[in-house]
Amino acid sequence: MRKYTWFEVDDLDDDFEFTDAERDFAAALRRHCTAWAPGDITGEVGRPEDWESLLAYVSLSDRGAVEPRQHLSLINLGVHLVGDRVRGDRLHSQLYTLPDQPSAWALDATGPADQLAQAAADWFRAVLDKPIVLYVWLHEGYAYAARYAFADSGETLCQIYAKTRAPEGQFEALTAAGHVHGRGWIQTIGLPTPSLYLRIRGDLDKGSVIPGVRATTKRGPLQGPWYE
Repeated sequence: MRKYTWFEVDDLDDDFEFTDAERDFAAALRRHCTAWAPGDITGEVGRPEDWESLLAYVSLSDRGAVEPRQHLSLINLGVHLVGDRVRGDRLHSQLYTLPDQPSAWALDATGPADQLAQAAADWFRAVLDKPIVLYVWLHEGYAYAARYAFADSGETLCQIYAKTRAPEGQFEALTAAGHVHGRGWIQTIGLPTPSLYLRIRGDLDKGSVIPGVRATTKRGPLQGPWYE
C-alpha cells in the first residue's frame, strides 16, 4: 500500500502553478508532518483560481457518523501563504477562505519558508489535537438535533436540526429567540441541555462537556443535512 504523502504538490495538475518559494514551503511542511497518521484527516495544497496565496489545508472527518465507508466532514483547517507571511484558521467549507474575524486559535506568522512551515505544522497539529465531542438531543426516543463541538472551547463545528422530530413549538420558539441563521438554519446552541454526548477524538481532560449530560459509546442514526 502506498504511504500517504501530506501536502503533496502534483506537478501534473495544470490547474495550479507554484513559485519556487511556495514549493520550498510545501516541501518543508511535508517534512514536518511525515509522522502524522492519516486516518480521518487528509492534507492537500493548491491555489484556487485568481488567488495570490498558496493554500495548504487539512480536512477533518468523522468516519463513524454515517453509512459504512462514508464519512462526515467536520471542519476544514488551512493556511494561506503570501510572501513571507502565513495565516491559518478555520476555512469556509466551499470557498476555502479565512474568516473575516480570526478565531482565538488562529495563526499569523512571518519569516523564512522553513520557519513558516514549522509554525504551520505545529499549528495544524495543535488544532487537530483539540478534543471533539458530539452532543445529541432526543425526543420520544429519537434524535432530533446534534452538534459536533470542540470540548475545550464549545465552538460548533457542524450541526443538524430536524423540525419534524423536535418537540412541538420548539422550532418557532428558537426562531423567535434569534437562534437561527441564514435560511432557517437552527443554531443548536439555543437548545436545552443535550440528552447525551459521545467523545469523537482527543483528550477530554483538556476540555469539558456540558454539565449533566450523560456519556455514551454508541450512536443511532443522525440524518442531515449538516451545516456550520
